[in-house]
Amino acid sequence: MADADILLLKDRGSTRILTLNRPRRLNALNGALVDAICDAVRRAHGDEAVACIVLQGDERAFSAGADMKEAADHAGEGPRAARDRAEAGAAIYELGRLTDKPLIAAVRGYALGGGCNLAIACDLVVAGASAVFGYPEVRRGLAATMVTPGLAHRIGPKAAFELLTLAEDVSANRALELGMINRVVPDENVLDEALSMAEALAAFDREAVRATKRVFQRSLDLPVADALSAARETMLTMRRGMVPPE
Repeated sequence: MADADILLLKDRGSTRILTLNRPRRLNALNGALVDAICDAVRRAHGDEAVACIVLQGDERAFSAGADMKEAADHAGEGPRAARDRAEAGAAIYELGRLTDKPLIAAVRGYALGGGCNLAIACDLVVAGASAVFGYPEVRRGLAATMVTPGLAHRIGPKAAFELLTLAEDVSANRALELGMINRVVPDENVLDEALSMAEALAAFDREAVRATKRVFQRSLDLPVADALSAARETMLTMRRGMVPPE
């Protein structure tokens, strides 16, 4: 399959749907797919016709994680090349920060390892009732390194450490309890639910939604006092009719 086909793009109204398209590899994340996802999100960010972005896989897997075949092919590379690849792939774990437009993951099937982090890096996550989440790295004799920060920051240390070290898969309902996802719906309704959320967001003032996301993202990184200061400046900027800073 040509690289151009590994990510499918389709617009539904003001929503851009990005579909991972490596079904034979359970949508495993290789370098080309990571680059394609990040590039597509950046392009959607710059397209004024797009209000929201939905990211999905297929019925078998949202994404089964890193492409282990590609990793094996790079096993003999030098430290500099390994570092460059790691840095290039890191953007996938902070996907929601590539745009101030809402990004919604529509998850069916497996969302494992890096695929799980890809889902929870989105602003909102809708999962099918039979979806499976987890971090199998340690079970496979690998260290859970790049996936650790994103999970720990999103669900807290105790639950994150359990998922990373016991390497047990969890159901969609358990992922909801842990705060990894937002909604669980029947498998056949996942995309429709994600699109319904996107349509609701698109109906609001778009700059208000985008400014809210920017303040939210900054609030995750800053102490409360600094976050309040940043929020105040954004509020005052919007009242003056100016475009808030990124």
